[in-house]
Amino acid sequence: MGSANVSKIERVSSSKSHALWVDLCLDKQEGTFFADVGGERVADKTKDGAVKKVVAALDRVTEVAWREVILIRIERGREEDDDDDHDHVTGNENGLPVFGGSCRFTYLRRERAAHPLRRKEVVEREHREDFERRVVECRKSAARFGHDRAEKRRRADEEEQKLRDQRAALVRVGSVWNPGERTAEHEIPYSPEAWAGIQRIARTLRDTQALLDAFVSQATPERFAALATGDVLRQIGPGSDSWKGQ
Repeated sequence: MGSANVSKIERVSSSKSHALWVDLCLDKQEGTFFADVGGERVADKTKDGAVKKVVAALDRVTEVAWREVILIRIERGREEDDDDDHDHVTGNENGLPVFGGSCRFTYLRRERAAHPLRRKEVVEREHREDFERRVVECRKSAARFGHDRAEKRRRADEEEQKLRDQRAALVRVGSVWNPGERTAEHEIPYSPEAWAGIQRIARTLRDTQALLDAFVSQATPERFAALATGDVLRQIGPGSDSWKGQ
């Protein structure tokens, strides 16, 4: 491939997934266009013929060992307020500092695998739970256009089969998303129990934000002064001492 007699011509992709591609090359000595598809040399004397053969070979690539994962992303370099005497500056308005505090929790589930053509790369696709949810929604959508129950069922079955065939053919497979240098991504094996625990963290954060919003909407100097000591989360909740007399 690195020989002076071999030149890269263009990238050729599968007709089903742009994530599956190889370089089409020209062997000047042999006068042959070729590509390596999973260790198989696919060649033809004409460029158009080689492209057709390569696309067909790429379309046959479907064997991938998927693993289910949970991804949790955390911003790098986030400042920690270890000293309560120092406020956390989040920006400025009119040249004056703005202070704030927040807790960001980003999580997702995917299926990942070694790239079937380039083992050092990783590809990913929709998690099976999210796929099955999409199948249900697409079945409902397809069934809206039937004239009777039998036709509605036929349309729904056809839509589901199409989605399952596309999944098996790696149609919706893509390269792993790069969250950027400022984000650290932690990958752990998927389990329903781990996912439920992560969902509970997210619900807790949303519930805490709702409590804080309600607390602030009835703000008084005395109520905030009471938070200088004690358990803040307990004190901002309805029924706590900080709400008495309000």
